[in-house]
Amino acid sequence: MFIKNFKIFIKQLMRNRAFSFITIAGFSFALMFVILLSVYVTQEFSVDSFHENKDRIYRLVTENSSSFPPPMGEDLMGKYPEIENYTRFYRWRGTTSRDNSQKHTLDFFLVDSSFFNIFSFKVIEGNPKEMLLSKNSIVLVESYARMLFGNENPIGQEISVDDRLSFVVTGIVEDFGPNTHFPETSGLVNFSVLEDIWMSKTILTDYGNCSFVLYLMARPNTDLPSKATEILAGFKEDFWLYSQGFAKELIFEPLQEVYFSKKDGQGVKNNSKTIVTMFSSIVVLILLLAIINYVNLSLAQSSFRSREVSIKKLFGSSRSNVFFQFVLESVMLCLLSFNFALVLAKLAESTFNNLLSSNVNIGQSFNWTTSLIYIAGIVIVGVVSGSIPAITLSRFSAVEALKGAFRRKSKGTISKLLIAFQYTAAIALIACTWIISNQTSYLRNFDLGFKRDNIVYFGNPISTGEKEAFKNELKRIAGVVEVAYTAGSPLDGGNNNSISSDDGQKVSFQVFKVDSAFFNIFGITGTPTGAAYSPRSYWINQTAIRELNLEPLPVEFSLGRSKFPIYGVINDFHFRSLYQPIGPALVQILPEKGYPWTVFVKIEGSDPASIIQSIKNVSDKFTEGIPIEPKLVDDAIAKWYEREEKNAKVIAYFSLLAIVISVMGIFGMAAFYITQRIKEIGIRKVNGATDLQIMGMLNKGFIKWVVVAMIVAIPVAYFVMERWLQSFPYRTPMHWWVFLLSGLVAVLVALVTVSWLSYRASTSNPVKALQYE
Repeated sequence: MFIKNFKIFIKQLMRNRAFSFITIAGFSFALMFVILLSVYVTQEFSVDSFHENKDRIYRLVTENSSSFPPPMGEDLMGKYPEIENYTRFYRWRGTTSRDNSQKHTLDFFLVDSSFFNIFSFKVIEGNPKEMLLSKNSIVLVESYARMLFGNENPIGQEISVDDRLSFVVTGIVEDFGPNTHFPETSGLVNFSVLEDIWMSKTILTDYGNCSFVLYLMARPNTDLPSKATEILAGFKEDFWLYSQGFAKELIFEPLQEVYFSKKDGQGVKNNSKTIVTMFSSIVVLILLLAIINYVNLSLAQSSFRSREVSIKKLFGSSRSNVFFQFVLESVMLCLLSFNFALVLAKLAESTFNNLLSSNVNIGQSFNWTTSLIYIAGIVIVGVVSGSIPAITLSRFSAVEALKGAFRRKSKGTISKLLIAFQYTAAIALIACTWIISNQTSYLRNFDLGFKRDNIVYFGNPISTGEKEAFKNELKRIAGVVEVAYTAGSPLDGGNNNSISSDDGQKVSFQVFKVDSAFFNIFGITGTPTGAAYSPRSYWINQTAIRELNLEPLPVEFSLGRSKFPIYGVINDFHFRSLYQPIGPALVQILPEKGYPWTVFVKIEGSDPASIIQSIKNVSDKFTEGIPIEPKLVDDAIAKWYEREEKNAKVIAYFSLLAIVISVMGIFGMAAFYITQRIKEIGIRKVNGATDLQIMGMLNKGFIKWVVVAMIVAIPVAYFVMERWLQSFPYRTPMHWWVFLLSGLVAVLVALVTVSWLSYRASTSNPVKALQYE
């Protein structure tokens, strides 16, 4: 029986090549997206799931961020026996070399020796419990160790960082992959090195600097989060961040929520759970559209196969046998499409990864378990897809079908409803894509309050004593207009400083220390207050004036217990992405002996690449080969919104796929519908109906369902986008014509599709149509 049905399936594919191609192509492309997105979503939701203690690890956060002082972990562990261990985390970048050889950038983490007892990163060499006990120990990741030492054994080797810190390699770990919220790194050192890096003997005991991430591991069978209320009560009494009102909440954030967290965390990579969940929904939607498309195309072909089924019934085939045959054909078609989809997914893998900055690997994702799950899923899809056509074909009378009654009675109402659903999804996706693209463009072109064109920046590679000489050398380069040093800029947000004003108001400032060239390079302007200039003077932004309720041009303000002169009031400029509004800012002249973090260079000319290379050459003279990585400010700002731009592209692809699937569905249904009315068309033409009248009659039956879809889709898309845009302080307006045009595009595509079939039917010879009937 199976072999016989399989042969019939092959014959049907070959007999109806156009329908077979449309059906298989539609299913294959839909399943390609389903496969790629399924693997991506699975990977995203499994981040940090490999840690053995994942259910006991928490990141301590406030309502806004994960920033605590260095002594906090030790204090909490001493007071609360539920805490088994803790580790602090801070990210730093330096330059390393060995034996005065070539210098390399070292991007490393400062963590406690307990780090590898808490987290389950694979250790290749070394004892996890001991390899970070010493202050001068360093653990390298495998790729960096190989780059630095080649085939030599790194263990016990000494390396120098920034020509002032010396470390001994005590361990090698596997590179941190994409399945963790920790970013890629070159190595890890003991957290106590912070006092040498910052050149501060008090930083490890200082409660005033809240710049460090804190992870806590609970003891087995304890409920550490339940202690949050008790700990919060203590913080409100003796921890300034809470007692002075700068933070109000204390949350134990589970490890597997950190990747999707909206809390600021130093050096942590994350993703939007909303977007990943949306992609999960799109997987289901695309699969549903593909099933609907198959049902419609199968029903379209059912009228052509009604006589075949009738003959089978007359020769003794039961209704269940007919049902089984068509379900089996559906399953085989799904399996065939799935194999094509696997090939397409592998071909599209690289493009997909570039688009979403992901690491999807179809080959690695398939094992016996996942393969069985996919096959079972495809079989279920095949059964579901084939059931409606199978029921439709198996339930009619064989005698009536031979007389043509089946075609006359099949009005296709269900199929038209399904087409309406398809177009509802397609129109909604088109509108959402349009709005997301508009919002991304709006963010990228928003006036940030400072100039950003033709400005190069890089991390400061030189000592304080050589600042002036380095600046002068850079300014000698043809094409260099100006050079500025900063400790805090619009790109990094500066340092946070939380204070209480005279009237007891709590204000959190971002503090920027810059030289005078900073204002020229970024075009930031202001109004002098008339106060005499001193090294302790500040420029204050307009937002700070409003929040502190100061006069329009105040000459001084209180910072903690001290009063400082205000030299001028500067216009507001953004120092974060547009996900956050402008906050209070203080700008101070960088002290002569102050260490700048960043160098900004304003350039002009038609060959920026040559100018940047000249900057590198000058830097090499001063740093003896320490590499710098010059970047454009405009590129850095564009990266702030890279995720939205990529998401818009992905949703655009889904919109295109939804339209294609919908076109296939309406094409099949229109062919089915027109075939059923072939006799009516012939009679109307014989009685004088024009081709245009017949086309209008045939089109109206389908286009009205697409119009219904547009009426349903527009409010749905508006509601979804309104909720999405609410997360942005600065957002593009939602114009009514965007939703109308999205619907009209779908209507136009449907009209062209149906009109082509209607035109063929209306221009056919009516005598042949009546003869056929």
